[in-house]
Amino acid sequence: MNKLLALSVLCLVTPKLVNANQHTIDTLANELDVNYRLISASPKSCPGDEKKCYLSELTLTNPSNLKDTNFAIFFSQLMPIYAVESTHFDISHINGDVHKISAKKHFKGFTKNTPEVIRFYSKDSQITRSEFMPNYIISDRTASDKVTARTIKSTHTRIDPVTGLERQPYLAPFTSLAQLRVSKQDQTPWMSPQYLYQTQLKPSLNTAPVSLIPKPSRLNINSADNLVKLSKELNLSPELANNNALSAALTRLELFGIGHSKTGIPTQLNIDNSLANEAYQLTLAPNAITITASSNTGAFYALMSIAGLVSLNNLSVPSLTIIDEPHFEFRGLHIDVARNFRSKQFILDTLSQMAAYKLNKLHLHLADDEGWRLAINDLPELTEIGAYRCFDLTESECLLPQLGAGIDKSSPVNGFYSKADYQEILKFAALNHIEVIPSLDMPGHSRAAVKAMDARYKKYMQAGEQQKAEQYWLSEASDATQYSSIQHYNDNTLNVCLPSTYTFIEKVIDELIAMHHEVGVELATYHIGADETAGAWLNSPACNALKASTPELTSFNGYFIEKVSQLVASKGIKVAAWNDGLGDTNPQNMPSKVQSNGWSMITEDGYKEVHQQANLGWDMVLSTPEVTYFDFPYQSHPEERGNHWAARAIDGFKVFGFMPENLPAHAEIWQTKEHLAYRADDNQERLNQGIKFKGLQGHLWSEMLRSDSQAEYMLYPRLLALAERAWHKADWQLSYAEKGRIYDKQSGVFTAHKQAERDTDWQRFAALVGLKEIAKLEQQGVFYRVPTVAAAVNNGKLDAFTPYPGFAIEVQDKQGTWHAINHIKDVNDARYIRARSETRVGRSLSLK
Repeated sequence: MNKLLALSVLCLVTPKLVNANQHTIDTLANELDVNYRLISASPKSCPGDEKKCYLSELTLTNPSNLKDTNFAIFFSQLMPIYAVESTHFDISHINGDVHKISAKKHFKGFTKNTPEVIRFYSKDSQITRSEFMPNYIISDRTASDKVTARTIKSTHTRIDPVTGLERQPYLAPFTSLAQLRVSKQDQTPWMSPQYLYQTQLKPSLNTAPVSLIPKPSRLNINSADNLVKLSKELNLSPELANNNALSAALTRLELFGIGHSKTGIPTQLNIDNSLANEAYQLTLAPNAITITASSNTGAFYALMSIAGLVSLNNLSVPSLTIIDEPHFEFRGLHIDVARNFRSKQFILDTLSQMAAYKLNKLHLHLADDEGWRLAINDLPELTEIGAYRCFDLTESECLLPQLGAGIDKSSPVNGFYSKADYQEILKFAALNHIEVIPSLDMPGHSRAAVKAMDARYKKYMQAGEQQKAEQYWLSEASDATQYSSIQHYNDNTLNVCLPSTYTFIEKVIDELIAMHHEVGVELATYHIGADETAGAWLNSPACNALKASTPELTSFNGYFIEKVSQLVASKGIKVAAWNDGLGDTNPQNMPSKVQSNGWSMITEDGYKEVHQQANLGWDMVLSTPEVTYFDFPYQSHPEERGNHWAARAIDGFKVFGFMPENLPAHAEIWQTKEHLAYRADDNQERLNQGIKFKGLQGHLWSEMLRSDSQAEYMLYPRLLALAERAWHKADWQLSYAEKGRIYDKQSGVFTAHKQAERDTDWQRFAALVGLKEIAKLEQQGVFYRVPTVAAAVNNGKLDAFTPYPGFAIEVQDKQGTWHAINHIKDVNDARYIRARSETRVGRSLSLK
């Protein structure tokens, strides 16, 4: 598409009617009731040629007569609406997820308390409640600057005063499987208390074992009766007390009541260069604590292990010895701050939790279509425009209000990190022995950058400075390509055939290098993104010329990745990218050191591409969405926040039970996203002998996370299970098979004995989470997820449990009063059930 004319998409042809006045806009914003109802995720038929669609309806009701009809409502609908059935209204797609509701010519205005129903069909998949965005915007028909747009109050979210969870009053209840299942063959269960009772493991331990998360390689109790009373504090040797590289671990110990003083238990550090960098040995005795390590990182993890051994209410542990080192070198967490911004404090707090559980890589996703979140010298437009969403359809002040962002630029979904902010994050991460891997996604997912540089181009062209205008321009005026990205944008891809694109990229990377260097934290790895480019550049004159002069070129995306990778490598930086983009490259044109994040779905043969790229000698970091994407729901229940395109439920047990070395073997224990059995044939595209994966990474994408508390809810306690699998390889985990195999529900490689070992290990882990770590999270103000309750009636009595022990269970009676479960005498009187901690209440489930 001609980028200079892209705004014409927004200027939809409408009847020549007088725009609404401010009074009308204000009245509708305050009074109009908007109700969205998902009717079916799999209707019997779809209009037109579509084989798959979703049927929904919007109902608009005004409490008074209102004859002014020349308004428009703009709202975020993740999946495009393609067919509308309404007497009085049309819906049109603007860009991305933004849609516009306009009154038809013959609409005479709202009649008091008379519903106006707009039934419509949308493409693709949208079924969890959090996918239905808030903050509908009302303006005049042409969104002119003659009136001030408002958000419609009935489409605001609310915070439940009991649970602290978000409520969506504009969204009708989900009550049927027709709203949960996306096809006729879909067998996704509604995870009720009864279903959870049948499928979850009931905790068997009511006291926390002598262990920690993540589990060490070896832990030997030397004397169960000879207690080490850490409340006496630690008398640190100078090598420990005066080492700033250990300060974050000492701070965590102090947080739990383990300080240091001259009268404390003598604690010393021994250096043993034969140990690996992150390995350590720890001996605890009543009168002496000894740490042995080869590096500050090993000593840091030894101190963190002391913190992991204790409970807040019990600082005594048996005399013991730990010998430990990580299974994976790369133990990461990806945080998307681009779609919806995360505060600097959230990042700092997350770094502290990552370090506590021995995660060592923060993949910070700083730019995407919906936002550019890092200030870059000499390019102020990147953050002045690219860091904000508001209601400006010209996008000269901000980006379009994607993802229900509303109109308020000061909303926490907007914002950016200044240079000082970013450098503070770098320094804090370094203190916690964590590498920050910045990512500014390109060439797709680049709309924030494209729009910001369009604004810069316009500014300098108006000033008569063409050379300066074109210096960092990412668009081509004569590019007539029409495409739609996976997020339904038609203008989110920078032009990979323009020299100015690479001038821009080098400028950004050089500024990143300088920011790192200034604080003594060198930029070691840069993630270029390079995923999900679809249909761009097909009618770009620059790309046509490049293709003509380079006949061997087979992929513009591959060309881009190769070129940027060589640029990054030339600056002494390791390049990283997502595996699908890397699949477009010629490996011979790539640098010698490459990190691939393998996010192809295992349930759809994605392990084959992971094997292929690992066999190239690239560092493969497993980013398997079915188990590491923490923006997906914990359970398949519409009230659970999250996306759903790869998995319908990712609870702690699934993360804990992941076997990273043998990806195809999961066909024995997993189901597809439609809860169906599948088959994995590992006879082709096998992993070469001796090839090992580099590591494991969790992911927190943010499209549906509009607050830091929502982000914490999705992270914790799943993050602890991720740390467990990244650091420790359990005996029950399957290694990769030497010979090819076919895996399915009947293949039996993951034997009943192995599964029983896993379940026993889970009981240890669950007890540690529920009886030790939850209290620590609460102490630090983390908004973790309180688990839902599994329940069933056995012999006339209600039996219930949570997957993690330590939570109280409450039942609501017919009158709406909550009681402790053992106070319910008649199970027929029980209506809802929930879990409670010392300070938090979980989401309730219906018992009927």
